[in-house]
Amino acid sequence: MPILTLTLSFMRLILFTAMLTFSLLYSELSVGQTEPRTASESASSTKKFNFADNDNGTSMMPIMGDALPVIKYIEDTLNVEIVRLEYDLIFEKKVTYRTLSKGWKYGIVAIGDYRIKKINVHIYKKVNDEWDFIRSGNSQNNLATVNEEPLENGDYLFQIAVDEFAEGYKAGHYAIIIYH
Repeated sequence: MPILTLTLSFMRLILFTAMLTFSLLYSELSVGQTEPRTASESASSTKKFNFADNDNGTSMMPIMGDALPVIKYIEDTLNVEIVRLEYDLIFEKKVTYRTLSKGWKYGIVAIGDYRIKKINVHIYKKVNDEWDFIRSGNSQNNLATVNEEPLENGDYLFQIAVDEFAEGYKAGHYAIIIYH
């Protein structure tokens, strides 16, 4: 029975990666980077959050709008737990760290805003005080995915790298989501 459960979980991760790749080609996740946002949510009766609002290029709303459908998919469809969600400004590369535990299968998603044409995520594991490269994500555009199943508990470094900016930009916002 435990092998069947592990096999089903592994199949869900494979299915998620395939569905995410498909959605990049044919859904709003890829189109949304170049077209104005239409989604908005009300935080209170006085403040409206518009995910397209970015007149001076400093708003986090566009990247939050891009990440929201991915978050909903991870939580509602995959029914897994998000253990880290981080937004930041990126010029070329950024890193974040997390201890990963044996016995869990982790999914990592990096998302770039409208200024980022191609993004990727690279995983490193700390071994003898050195960071050993493990693997890179799959990316053809502004969204990258990669999975990791540690064989032992350990410290991991996740490097988010912009492979290509949209014309006229040298910086953008990104989100990284780690779930298990």
